[in-house]
Amino acid sequence: MESILQPSVVDLARSGNFRALAYWMNTFLLPQGMRASVEDVRAGCLQILVEFRQIPERERLVQFICHQIWRLNSEAIEGVRIVARLAGQSDILWKQSVRIITPANRRRQQYRAYTARVCKQRATAEISFKTLRLLLMVGTAVTSFIIGCWFSYQTILTKKKAPTSIPTAAVTAIQKPARPKQVQAALEIVPVRYHNQVVNPNDPVVTLMFGGDVNLSDAFADVVGKDYKWAFAKMDEYRQADLAMVNLENPLTRAETRREGKQFNFKADPESVQVLTEGGIDIVNLANNHIMDYEAPGLKETTETLDKAGIRYVGAGQDIKEARRPEIIEVKGQRIAYLGYYNPEFHAAAPGVAGTNPLIEDQIAEDIKAIRDQVDWIVVNYHWGEELAEYPADWQRDLARFTIDQGADVVVGHHPHVLQGAEIYKGRPIAYSLGNFIFGGNYRSDYDTAVLKVSLKGKKMKVEFLPVEVRKYQPKVVKGERANEILNHIEEISKIFERPMRSPTVITIRRRQAHTAETRLLQPELPNLPKPSTSSVTLSNSEVITPVFPGNIIRRNYLKDEVLPGWQQEEEGMTPTSESAEADDEPFSKQPFITSPDKTKPLPIPHSFLPTKSSISFNVSRVSNCQQADKLAGSLGKISIKGFNCQS
Repeated sequence: MESILQPSVVDLARSGNFRALAYWMNTFLLPQGMRASVEDVRAGCLQILVEFRQIPERERLVQFICHQIWRLNSEAIEGVRIVARLAGQSDILWKQSVRIITPANRRRQQYRAYTARVCKQRATAEISFKTLRLLLMVGTAVTSFIIGCWFSYQTILTKKKAPTSIPTAAVTAIQKPARPKQVQAALEIVPVRYHNQVVNPNDPVVTLMFGGDVNLSDAFADVVGKDYKWAFAKMDEYRQADLAMVNLENPLTRAETRREGKQFNFKADPESVQVLTEGGIDIVNLANNHIMDYEAPGLKETTETLDKAGIRYVGAGQDIKEARRPEIIEVKGQRIAYLGYYNPEFHAAAPGVAGTNPLIEDQIAEDIKAIRDQVDWIVVNYHWGEELAEYPADWQRDLARFTIDQGADVVVGHHPHVLQGAEIYKGRPIAYSLGNFIFGGNYRSDYDTAVLKVSLKGKKMKVEFLPVEVRKYQPKVVKGERANEILNHIEEISKIFERPMRSPTVITIRRRQAHTAETRLLQPELPNLPKPSTSSVTLSNSEVITPVFPGNIIRRNYLKDEVLPGWQQEEEGMTPTSESAEADDEPFSKQPFITSPDKTKPLPIPHSFLPTKSSISFNVSRVSNCQQADKLAGSLGKISIKGFNCQS
């Protein structure tokens, strides 16, 4: 490779020269319609700003850039922060920090540790020798005096260290201040509900369960009758969860006044609430298009029925204050806030008017920010989208991300009646639609779906889909081949997102201020170097020098911080320490190194959320030529770097 690019460029890049690094990267990126600029974040960490006209696949772009930096085998570079944006625009699409462990900086770290250990041993030996020599010189009498003083001193220390009742009493008295029993929401002060009836009170992990649309009317009532235990008889997972939630899409009422202008008006007898209590449901979302099917009286009877059953609710009320009211539940010391929203054009609540919580961005921001610092987790439910649509619309994705930006931790969607994909945005899960769960509004009683399980421990969140098979309106979590079919379907429809949510995914929550520093763009040209050409990257598989990486670059245990040596990734902001417990055995795919660019000039149009295939690829071929890789990493720079931290 050094025969293709001038050795001086490689040496400069290896030493940490920004312009040489930009030149090195642009040799490969410019022919693809992209440009990179390089600047420092702090000692040992580089920021690489990548601009493009057509959005490439994020994961492959990150892997490609990290691979090129790894090949330099530089002592000066310990990590990079990659920033991506469309050409000519100031908005950042995404950021990602990556620690790069090369043979050079690994040997350097080992040498530092060895040097420190040797120096410590020498210092200890020297002190011991000097002490012995002094004792021999001063004589037996002085030695005896010193030894006597030493033992006296040790006796005093022992007495001081002896356990007494005073420290114990002091420790007992110092307790964590009690949290307020109320939370100041956007419109009112809301009481905290303490949920102590849990299956595993000694387990520190808090489990939340989210199901899709539940409708207990019509066909469901015809099939089940008054057997209220039937529906959840095979869903132990719901009863075992600390907090279980569904979208209740019918009023529980005997009211007769139907809402006019609707094709379908659903309701269920108030006694049907026993289906929810038998299933272990703790809270329901009422912000949907059917909760007002029997007007304000139907809603009032519904909320009264839920209150008597001990089931909490969000998203609707007798006025706007009640509709916007968050539900704050504390379980095992963790405070979870729930919110629900629906289309403001239909039966929206107002002062003195019953209805649903209107989906208005300003109000959503107010609701979240008002409680953000008073709770541990915020869950937002949206009843949105188009029925039977397999993918969310662009505005839904924008709204979900807006919600996360305001401070929400989980976004759950309902209404399409079918499963849609899920993504991770800024270290937060978004499930766009959980489909039908137990939906008696349709006579189709057999279908496949999934529920979302969220496990919380400290500042860690584990999210996963549980595959569910529904037969005669009775859901059951399945395993084996049937489970794989459902999970594979979710994975497939999630590929439209930049960062699809893998099941399971473990996320570490770090709450930080938004980074608003302006990125300075450096020009990649070098005056004394030739301009890179497209021909410089038209390589065959045999010409590409690729280092041999160990298998399984990333491995992390759930709810632990153990990471094996290799590649460590973090996304700016509130990021997951790992997205999945599994990693591919091969870090890069075995396809051509880089594809030829599209001859048509790409336009800077908004990203479509329909499944598309990017014309840009960053696949790196593997060759088992370790000698060539070692030759490329030959000469090492002599820059001294202290510490590494790419976080803002």
